Amino acid sequence: MFKKLTTNFAPQRGAPLSPDRAAEILHKAASLVDQTSFEWIIVDKPVDGSIFVFQLHPSEPLPEDGYGWMDDEAAFRTIVVDKEMEIISRSQGFGYGDKVAHMTRRRYRLVHSDLQLMHYLQMPDPARHVPVHPQLIKAPPRDPATLPNLTARGPPPPQMVPPYGMAQRGMAGADPAHYKHLGHRKRGRIKTSMQPRAFLEDDHDPSGDELDGSVSRAVALERYKRNHEFIDMIFSPYPIASIIPPQIISDTSADRLEGLKRQQVEVGEEMGKLARSNADEIKEFQEKSKKLSKAIDVIKHAKSLQELDALEAGTTAEL
Repeated sequence: MFKKLTTNFAPQRGAPLSPDRAAEILHKAASLVDQTSFEWIIVDKPVDGSIFVFQLHPSEPLPEDGYGWMDDEAAFRTIVVDKEMEIISRSQGFGYGDKVAHMTRRRYRLVHSDLQLMHYLQMPDPARHVPVHPQLIKAPPRDPATLPNLTARGPPPPQMVPPYGMAQRGMAGADPAHYKHLGHRKRGRIKTSMQPRAFLEDDHDPSGDELDGSVSRAVALERYKRNHEFIDMIFSPYPIASIIPPQIISDTSADRLEGLKRQQVEVGEEMGKLARSNADEIKEFQEKSKKLSKAIDVIKHAKSLQELDALEAGTTAEL
C-alpha cells in the first residue's frame, strides 16, 4: 500500500518528466502537505501517464504496484536549481498475464525529503517491447485476483471525487478514465460526514481491516528495528571514545632518541677509526711489498754466493 497525498496531478504522456518539472511538482506537494492529508491506497497497474506523490522513507522498500519487472532499478542523481534530486527508473515492466514488457516507471525524490513522485509511461513503439521470460523476472507481477473487491458496489456517486480522478481544488485537465485503475481503502471508522465514500468499504470482506493492521505492524516493526540499531550504534559497550590506539613511540621517546643519536655518533667515530687503521695497514703492506719486489730483482742478478749473502744481509736489514 502507498501512503499517497490526497492531492491529484494531471497525467503526462509521451515522454518522461523532466527533472525541473518533477521538482516543481514535489515543491508544490510539499507546500500542500500541511493543507491536505495522506491516504493509504492499493495501486494496481497504473496506466500510461499516471502521476502521483507519496511518502516513503528512503530506507523503506517500495510497495507493489501491480506490475512485474525484468530489470533492476537504476538510480542516478542530478542538480535541479540548487537541490540534489535522485531519479530511480525501471524500463521493463509488464502486467499479470502479459507476454511482453511494455511499461516504464520513474520516481523522483529530492535528497533529504520523504516525498516521492511516481510517473508511469507506456512504450508506444512495439519494437521496444521485450518478451517476458520467466527466468529473467526480477519482480513478479501481482495477481489481480488477490486484491480485495473494492468496486463491487458500482461507480461512485456524482459528488464523490474518484481516487486519482479529476484534480481537486480546481485542478482541471485530468482524464477520469486515466485513474480508474487505482483502488482505495479507508482506515478507521467512517464518520457521518464521509458517507459518500462508504462504497469503498466491503462489509463482507474483513481483509481490509487485517491489511490495515498488517501495514501498521510492519511499519512499527521496521521502526523498532531501525531505532534499536541506532541505539546499539550509539550506546555500544565498545564506544569509539574508549578505544585507545596503541602507542607507536613510548612516553620516553625523547630520551631514547637522544641515546640513539649518541650511539650513532659513537658508532660513526669507531667506524672512522677502523677505516683509518685499515688504510694505514694497507699502505704499510704496499711499501713492504715494493721493497720485497726490489730485493727479489736484486737476487735475480746476483753472480756469486758472497754477493748473494751480502744482498741478503742488506735486505734483511732494510726489512
